[in-house]
Amino acid sequence: MLNYAETARSSTNVPVVLGPCSQHQEHTADRTTSPSSPTSSYAIGPIDPAQFTTLSAHLATGEEYALLVPIHLPLALFLDAMFKDGYECGYLYGELDEGWTIPRIVNWTYYTIQDELYEEEAWEELGLHLPAWVVGWVIGDLAGLAETERTLALVGLAHLCFLLPFLALDADAPCWPPYRLRRADFPHRQALCAYRKQVRTYREQGRSFTEAQRLALAASAERLAPKHGAVPV
Repeated sequence: MLNYAETARSSTNVPVVLGPCSQHQEHTADRTTSPSSPTSSYAIGPIDPAQFTTLSAHLATGEEYALLVPIHLPLALFLDAMFKDGYECGYLYGELDEGWTIPRIVNWTYYTIQDELYEEEAWEELGLHLPAWVVGWVIGDLAGLAETERTLALVGLAHLCFLLPFLALDADAPCWPPYRLRRADFPHRQALCAYRKQVRTYREQGRSFTEAQRLALAASAERLAPKHGAVPV
């Protein structure tokens, strides 16, 4: 479980001021909360640049960093006060680094969200603000990772976008934790298995593990293009 209470308290005096967000708000207001591609077509790979916007965030110390925010992020999460606290804590105290593998970053994205949303203590502490905090944490942690390993960060961000539809609240009868997140388990595993199978294929051809990972990501991008315009790797 993330120590959200402790990190929130320790970062109280480190305010973050977002840069221009009108572009993000226009996108989130005009689009639905679901990514344009159906779940069945999802393949592990970097997010399409058209599917996220980069905001400028500033710490009180004067440090500036780029916050990568999916344009499909529900506006309610983006405007929640705990979203800001979450991404600040994720950036300052995140655990990701460039030594992680693609499968590990994908699993981390999914299970960080799932574990926190099923943590009773977390709900008692933050209530309905918890989803915004957790998603903020993931985005902030990925922002820190992007400074040293952008491809890994964009893969994690793509997986977050894949998960967002499973986090949607029922407007008529909001219920948390969102049990529909469990429905993401099978497609999550399916996409991961497909990626690993592709890596094994390249390894059997004599490629190094690093090259096999790069080629597998490129293959995913090619499968999704030109319809979704996946990024080159």
